[in-house]
Amino acid sequence: MDADVLVAGESGTIEAPSTVSLIEAEETVLVDTSFGEPALMAERHPEFRCHRTADQELEAVLAAEGVSPGAVDSIVFSHLDWDHCYNLSLFDADTTLYVQREELGYAVAPYPPHAVRYDAPSAGHEPPWSTADLTALNGETTICDGVVAFPTPGHTVGHQSVAVETRTGTTVIAADAVPTFANVALDAATPQRPGIAMDEIAWWESATEVLERGDRILPGHEWEILDAAPAGLCD
Repeated sequence: MDADVLVAGESGTIEAPSTVSLIEAEETVLVDTSFGEPALMAERHPEFRCHRTADQELEAVLAAEGVSPGAVDSIVFSHLDWDHCYNLSLFDADTTLYVQREELGYAVAPYPPHAVRYDAPSAGHEPPWSTADLTALNGETTICDGVVAFPTPGHTVGHQSVAVETRTGTTVIAADAVPTFANVALDAATPQRPGIAMDEIAWWESATEVLERGDRILPGHEWEILDAAPAGLCD
């Protein structure tokens, strides 16, 4: 992908991970579900050369943690961009799917410049969540004891992040409110640099809240938080 998608002003081509986060608390909670089959993504989003190995498939990732899709109590979608909300056929009707109401309302009928990123019908696509039973949240919501979803708009109109209370403090699963650590280089002249954001002012305010709220931050597209490294640019 182009580097400036994640960090404004960067040039060149980079390989970025698409991450999900598994929370094992009072309930088992998954944050985001990643992109769909690479062949379909190549058709719908050719500018992003998606690839993954068998052990990076969502079901395999969960199995490596000893969790089956049926054991996931709920999924919190940070937002409904195409690279965060596929693979829903793995989960059954007992899994509750959460999204902010404002995000869902916009994703159903986005402005034309945003239609492709939502795989919206107006772009000739069917979004992966179109037949799912989504539970709309109105602002900050406790998912279960110690797990709170809270609005962090800017990247999209209804983006949300998730704060998790741990033994060592609060971990914030930031998703695209802070996509990489380079977006919040506090020693730089401009301490916060957005990537692609629908509203840069809202993004700045949300990134500030993430930094203030979290003792530890998990960005949505950051290699440093993973036991993995780029595979190399693909043709």
